[in-house]
Amino acid sequence: MSAATTTGRPRYVVAYDGGDRGRDALRWSAVLARSLDVGLDVVVVVRSDDPFSGVYPPVGDVTGVIAEQARGWADEALASLGAGVDARADVRTAGSVAEGLLDAATETGAAAVVVGADGGVNPLGVGTVARTLLHASPVPVVLVPRRETPERVDHLYVAVGTRPGAAAVLAEAWQAAARTGLPLHVVNLVEVDENSGADPDAVGRVRALVEEVRSRSATARVDVEMGRGRTVAEAVGSIDWAAGGLLVLGSSRLAPGRQTFLGPTAARILRHVPVPVVVVPRDPAGEPAGSRS
Repeated sequence: MSAATTTGRPRYVVAYDGGDRGRDALRWSAVLARSLDVGLDVVVVVRSDDPFSGVYPPVGDVTGVIAEQARGWADEALASLGAGVDARADVRTAGSVAEGLLDAATETGAAAVVVGADGGVNPLGVGTVARTLLHASPVPVVLVPRRETPERVDHLYVAVGTRPGAAAVLAEAWQAAARTGLPLHVVNLVEVDENSGADPDAVGRVRALVEEVRSRSATARVDVEMGRGRTVAEAVGSIDWAAGGLLVLGSSRLAPGRQTFLGPTAARILRHVPVPVVVVPRDPAGEPAGSRS
């Protein structure tokens, strides 16, 4: 890996493998770098446990071939990002791609890991690598969709419901909006909870929480958008998502320690939302993740 920059800006680890999913992650990462003032560490992981997998060419002694191909992918990634993005590349060996990405994130002190969505019907289909990250990462995971990228991220969204932890993820998103100057849209999916029998008192607490954040947002523009519908799909579809939007989701309360864990509602949201999604680790102390960084 090349020498670190001295700007002090946050850095994102970007999963790259030379395929469509890696190119999606790379294109969206460039957008995030320009919009959020972050640096990028493009990581190509060579799997140590399965050098003859379909990812790499099965030819005799493949050690040198794999290393050369991985280095070529890394160079290709940096060239495609161009000189305007603070980026560096790393080729590393690990037992799995997810393990290599998490090791890189730990070693570099990354603020997030970016991974492309799987192919398929859903814009944010979750593949094996993304699924592992979404259930084990100690840093936020950014899952980017299979669609054309905008010039910039210009709207932040945060989804809140009636479950515990809403305050922490809402505060996390509010801090991000205040830092970047982007407008924050609180996507309130309470209608879904109400239709599935949520406690009316819990619904009221969510509404009060949203209003509290709005009242103290002198440096961030905050509005509330109600997701109405009998199902998550209907509620998500009722939101007018901006093309340059980025959605923040909290982890399930079942997440062990300070890790991500994709809950069932968040998983259903991923099937229908058209914008990139950031899944924030659960903090057992109830504080937003950004408050400790």
